[in-house]
Amino acid sequence: MESMNLKEIFEVWNRVRAWDPEMRIDLARRILETVVPSRIQPPPQTMSLDEVIGIAKTDAPPPTDEDCKKILEEERLKKCKHMSISP
Repeated sequence: MESMNLKEIFEVWNRVRAWDPEMRIDLARRILETVVPSRIQPPPQTMSLDEVIGIAKTDAPPPTDEDCKKILEEERLKKCKHMSISP
């Protein structure tokens, strides 16, 4: 930073440091808004919801609660074996 810029920053700091905290926070927020994009752009949509549902769709019936419990237990066992932990 140039010395002139540092001098300006110091002068501004001396002016605002006596302000109430709420005013300083408001100033800081306004300064940040000038450097942060006001709105993050959403990622481009490459597939429609119907296409996503179509990919996940199968002819098989959904798993039962018992099937889900079994799948979870199998995955836990795989994780334990991978991490060398006894179940």
